[in-house]
Amino acid sequence: MSNKKKNFYIITYDIGDEKRLQKVHRFLKNYGTGVQKSIFECWLTEKELQKVINWLENFINKEEDRVRIYRLCEFCRKNAIWSGMIEFSPEPEDELII
Repeated sequence: MSNKKKNFYIITYDIGDEKRLQKVHRFLKNYGTGVQKSIFECWLTEKELQKVINWLENFINKEEDRVRIYRLCEFCRKNAIWSGMIEFSPEPEDELII
């Protein structure tokens, strides 16, 4: 069982340049699930979160792009309201290390 606690984050972005947009999208696919065009749901450890923040901070154009990261606690996820067929990404299983 892993001791690295993961928290649930929603990462949204509005990127002004198509090439930067594609690169941000590809980067975030390594950390979560794309649930809408510019929205990812991610289960991240503190270390992973810092890696994502640092990469985005160094990559985006701060005069043209916007990125927001929201942490949602279990209570917030359970009380979220949505419409349609997509629900929140499930919490990952603990990693089994043998």
